[in-house]
Amino acid sequence: MPSTGPLVRRPWFVLFAAVAVAAAAGACSNGSEPQTDVAGEVPAAVPDEDPDPDPDGVPEDGPVAAPPPDPEPCRHDALEDDDLVTLRASGVMGLSLEVADRTHRCAEVVVVAAADAAWAAAIAAPAAAILDAPLLLLGPGGPAPVAERIAALGADRVVTVGVSGADLPGAVTELGPDVDDPTTLALEVASYLEVTRFLAVPADDTLARAGALSRLDDQTALLPVVDDPAALSDLAADLLPTATLQVVAMNLEVAGELSGRLLGVGIDAVVATRPVFLSGTTTTWLFDVGQPAATAVAAVAAAGRGEAILPIDPDDLRRGDAAPQRLRDARPRRVVTVGEITDDAHWQVPLLLQGSELPGGGFLLFEDRRMVALYGSPEYPELGAMGQQSLEETIPRLREAAEPYAADGHDVLPAFEMIVTIASAEAEDTEDFSRRTDIQVVRPWVERAAEEDIYVILDLQPGRTDFLTQAQEYEELLLEPHVGLALDPEWRLEDDQVHLNQIGSVEAAEVQEVIDWLADLTRDNLLPEKLLVLHQFQFGMLPDRDTIAVPPELAVVVHMDGQGSLSAKNETYAAITAGAEDRWLWGWKNFYDQDEPVATPAQVLELDPLPVFVSYQ
Repeated sequence: MPSTGPLVRRPWFVLFAAVAVAAAAGACSNGSEPQTDVAGEVPAAVPDEDPDPDPDGVPEDGPVAAPPPDPEPCRHDALEDDDLVTLRASGVMGLSLEVADRTHRCAEVVVVAAADAAWAAAIAAPAAAILDAPLLLLGPGGPAPVAERIAALGADRVVTVGVSGADLPGAVTELGPDVDDPTTLALEVASYLEVTRFLAVPADDTLARAGALSRLDDQTALLPVVDDPAALSDLAADLLPTATLQVVAMNLEVAGELSGRLLGVGIDAVVATRPVFLSGTTTTWLFDVGQPAATAVAAVAAAGRGEAILPIDPDDLRRGDAAPQRLRDARPRRVVTVGEITDDAHWQVPLLLQGSELPGGGFLLFEDRRMVALYGSPEYPELGAMGQQSLEETIPRLREAAEPYAADGHDVLPAFEMIVTIASAEAEDTEDFSRRTDIQVVRPWVERAAEEDIYVILDLQPGRTDFLTQAQEYEELLLEPHVGLALDPEWRLEDDQVHLNQIGSVEAAEVQEVIDWLADLTRDNLLPEKLLVLHQFQFGMLPDRDTIAVPPELAVVVHMDGQGSLSAKNETYAAITAGAEDRWLWGWKNFYDQDEPVATPAQVLELDPLPVFVSYQ
């Protein structure tokens, strides 16, 4: 190889997404409503007769006072005009008070349940929807805050569900204050409401309970069902003959089986299959199914406003296949997060609504998915498999290499790992011993990759300059949603070093600069999770690696890219990953020419920890 060419590594470098629009909108008012006749029409007003009208049009006793203005509706919209509203009061009781404050100026009736009783709050939610009432939750702080809010709303009726109303103002109706069984409580609530239509939910199915709450309307109650023969027979005896059940479960198969058993004891039951998600609503409420009381509060608020609710992962809104996509499809003008939802919602919500997706869809790289890459340079075939054929010929070669890595059921995302700054024996024009690949050389590969649902990683061998400086030179490519970055410390030199005389290294602080910059770039430009690969086959290459802080915008993979015998590589992989298995994502590299032998996909898939990134050089 001529001295001005690129350097080659030495051979010893070792959903459930249930969403609904509930219809009980309508404003409540403390003023009287016009009365209707039996046909439902408002009678026409009949003017009082004046036997002696004044010819000037003015009554003898003076001008007539203007009629009083219509009373202000009780329902209102005190949600900010912001795209994102975060409702996160201290405790569930505080949350219910905050939501009621945002949705009601006044109320004729209020529904109250216990904050710490998941089924009581869920059973109370349909009652609140049917009664067009806010749902308030009693917490461990005692009833005083709830009593104060009831008084402020001017409610003269209170309905409690599964809890005593002894210390609450107004006329209190207690429904099952001493009832522990949720099915019995639900039947008592339905009897009070005089409804015979139920959404039946397996009593142990938390996700289905949230799904049922997303279907709230003004004529259906919630019914927990214990799926055993004795309980079903008791339920058949307790239900009115006119009762009808729609079964909601975590999937249609489970719902169908329960529906069949209900039919078997004489209960009219069908699987709930009507559409539960409608786009076009102005607001979508996001909640965590693991916070059932908060779920009930959100469901009641959304139902009364004709809006949608959507279960979401509270720690990362991007997680999951269905929920992020359903939110994106809805295109709501406003999103409300209810309860303990991630602080990152402020940038994750705009990403889900307006941002870019990854190749193949989604916003997170490694949810049931791994990446398999060909490594090299489009200009120098000697640097690896990626540059040993044309672009069009590289694509089928990559797919052939990637296909076996789906054997365990993971999806596989193919990738180009492209060396764009190449360790050089010469100082180069930049005097940093790193040869740049022109962006115009890289661009056709990046554009073709986008067309083929292929990810691209730009690999940096920086020589005597720092990684951030080089990364910023390729910012226009990193703005693409399918382009990530790789840092190779082996080729990071001190000012008096030259390549191949030593193995390079980098301090964590320099890597952290790149991470922080790349995270800001990703977040500010509404990009999906972006990959950062850290190459390492010796501890000295990145000696303080575990001090690096990884932000949620990035997926950071430590890539064991040593070469040699399979036993030696396995030992290196075990050493590099030891003690930090849960902190990092891991990668493995195969060398077609230097490995003895090249690990098979089956052998790679037996590694522990399991790599999410595999490359071939």
